[in-house]
Amino acid sequence: MSEKMIFNGGQRRIYKEGEIPPVYERLPYDRCEVLTDIAPLEFHRKFKEADLVTTVDVTELVLGVNAEMIDWWWGNLEKGYHLWAPGEHYGFEWIVPPCEVGYEGSVEASYEFDPVHPMVITRVGMEKYPYTTCYEHCWIAQGHLGPAQTTLVHMYEDTEGGILWRTVQIMEEKDLRTLKEQNICMPDTTSHLQYESGRLRYFLPQLYELWKDHPDPYQNVHFDLRVTKTEDGTFRHISENIIKNH
Repeated sequence: MSEKMIFNGGQRRIYKEGEIPPVYERLPYDRCEVLTDIAPLEFHRKFKEADLVTTVDVTELVLGVNAEMIDWWWGNLEKGYHLWAPGEHYGFEWIVPPCEVGYEGSVEASYEFDPVHPMVITRVGMEKYPYTTCYEHCWIAQGHLGPAQTTLVHMYEDTEGGILWRTVQIMEEKDLRTLKEQNICMPDTTSHLQYESGRLRYFLPQLYELWKDHPDPYQNVHFDLRVTKTEDGTFRHISENIIKNH
């Protein structure tokens, strides 16, 4: 992890190895409606030989927010990570901040399930997106669960009163076999993801409004994560999502 000091909008308690963190009750949140009449995702022919498996695929109706707010949120997580899931988000750090490199290649360390060892997540380009369909906006990143690499996707688009929010996790079949062989259990994140999606309306609109007119793009990062379909049926972001000299 980089030794460079990066401004962090939220404090983080430094837990010792083996220390048990305090447990707090969840703050109010809405259990978002899970939509079950959603067409299954199909892998693009370019990824047929990659032996990919979709391990999580959940679509929710998240009320009270819009896609523009979510695009902004991915570049400004340090401003409200603790507000997102109080009691379950222990801390957040940028290892490679988006104000320096833009969306693609930015790296976060999020302390969600373990207060000592963060999930290190690197945002990647849409060339890693393996499906034939996508919502209007897409955030895609890669990280590791033990020896296995996972790809995490949040895709979303505006609908009446909120957004359609689809969360997908992808792994290679060989990595799933490795996890089973080494008796490494994948964490059940369903409840935590429900807490996160249900909390968005409670803090994000207010936070977005507070920062809306802040003029410095390095302190107030704006992404446009809309996607478009290319001639070969894959997807790309319509914007470079980098901060140009001004």
